[in-house]
Amino acid sequence: MYPKNKDNTYFSSVSVHDILVISRIPISLWITLVFIGAIIMQHISKPLLIQSLLFTALITIHNVMYWFSNQFPNNGLYFLVQGCLIFTCSLLLPNGSPVILLGLLPILISQSITKFQHKLKVFLVFIIFYLLYCYVIGIIYGLGELPKFIIILFIILTIVIFYSVIYNRQVNARIRMEHYLQELEAAHKKVEELTLSNERQRMARDLHDTLAQGLAGLIMQLEAVDSHLDKGNTIRSREIIQKSMVRARETLSDARKVIDNLRIISSEEKDFYHQVFDKIKRFSEATLIKVEYNIDPLSHKLSAITIEHSLFIISECLTNVARHSKANKVNIEIHEKKNQLRIEIMDDGIGFNSHSIDNHFGKYGLLGLKERARILGGKIDIESNPHKGTKICVSVPI
Repeated sequence: MYPKNKDNTYFSSVSVHDILVISRIPISLWITLVFIGAIIMQHISKPLLIQSLLFTALITIHNVMYWFSNQFPNNGLYFLVQGCLIFTCSLLLPNGSPVILLGLLPILISQSITKFQHKLKVFLVFIIFYLLYCYVIGIIYGLGELPKFIIILFIILTIVIFYSVIYNRQVNARIRMEHYLQELEAAHKKVEELTLSNERQRMARDLHDTLAQGLAGLIMQLEAVDSHLDKGNTIRSREIIQKSMVRARETLSDARKVIDNLRIISSEEKDFYHQVFDKIKRFSEATLIKVEYNIDPLSHKLSAITIEHSLFIISECLTNVARHSKANKVNIEIHEKKNQLRIEIMDDGIGFNSHSIDNHFGKYGLLGLKERARILGGKIDIESNPHKGTKICVSVPI
């Protein structure tokens, strides 16, 4: 929010500072052109070596003050010194004075609009410099030439002020836009951190529930086995042990899945390609299903949250292939297209009817995939037909 001054104009001290800094280079180039033009005009009429050297020193000081104008605490003193330098330079080189006065005064007056942000102060600066301008022109060229120079001054001043106002508005708009973009970026990072934190907490709860329930069940079954063994009932004990073994494997599989989701490998330690390859390798070793993959190099560096959710989606899809598809081969394609990360996973399994998608993936498995894609601002499409395999396409912005 920009503060409001007495003139009902909105401005920010930061904006004024930035406008002065941004305008330094074009103003310095313009002063250099004015310097060259004044020297040429004076030397054509009457070369003045000493005055030219003094003029060079004063115009250098004038330029340096423009360059550091944003650091002057006293604006009134700044314009007083700059005005004195301009009029002194015009008196040193009389024949070059039109170039000096008409080239530098409008710039200084337009700068007062930026620095003062006050109509009355800007008007006073204009009146003082206008009177001094008339006085110097009257001394050098006489009162008869004064009306012509006044008209020229007003034409140039109108153009410069109009350009200055438009320029200041554009710079203010750009500064505000940069400020809003910085705030938006900070908010986006905060949302990413909160999302990642919530996701970790959810996974931690899943891990706790999986291990706690699984181990509690195993303990109860082992206690039952112990009770049956005391009674000599070995047949019933063997049945319970076999069920316990199945339950233990399921618990271990679920725990590993949750642990994989919790494990975030820094992109500095391991890039996205190798993380995907590790998942493919573990899948192939565990299921003996042939995996063909094509992972194109990415031109954009993926964020940690994109890597985490993308790896979960790939892992969940491969898990469903192993559990339900009865596939012999899986094809994985990962590439970048129009600033989108596209992940395609296809199998040659038994497929399923699109109306029974919840049964195939499981209600929470499908919700998990959709939620991950939504968090990344992407979308997921699932295509399948009985005995024709399944194709899953995920697109997320990068």
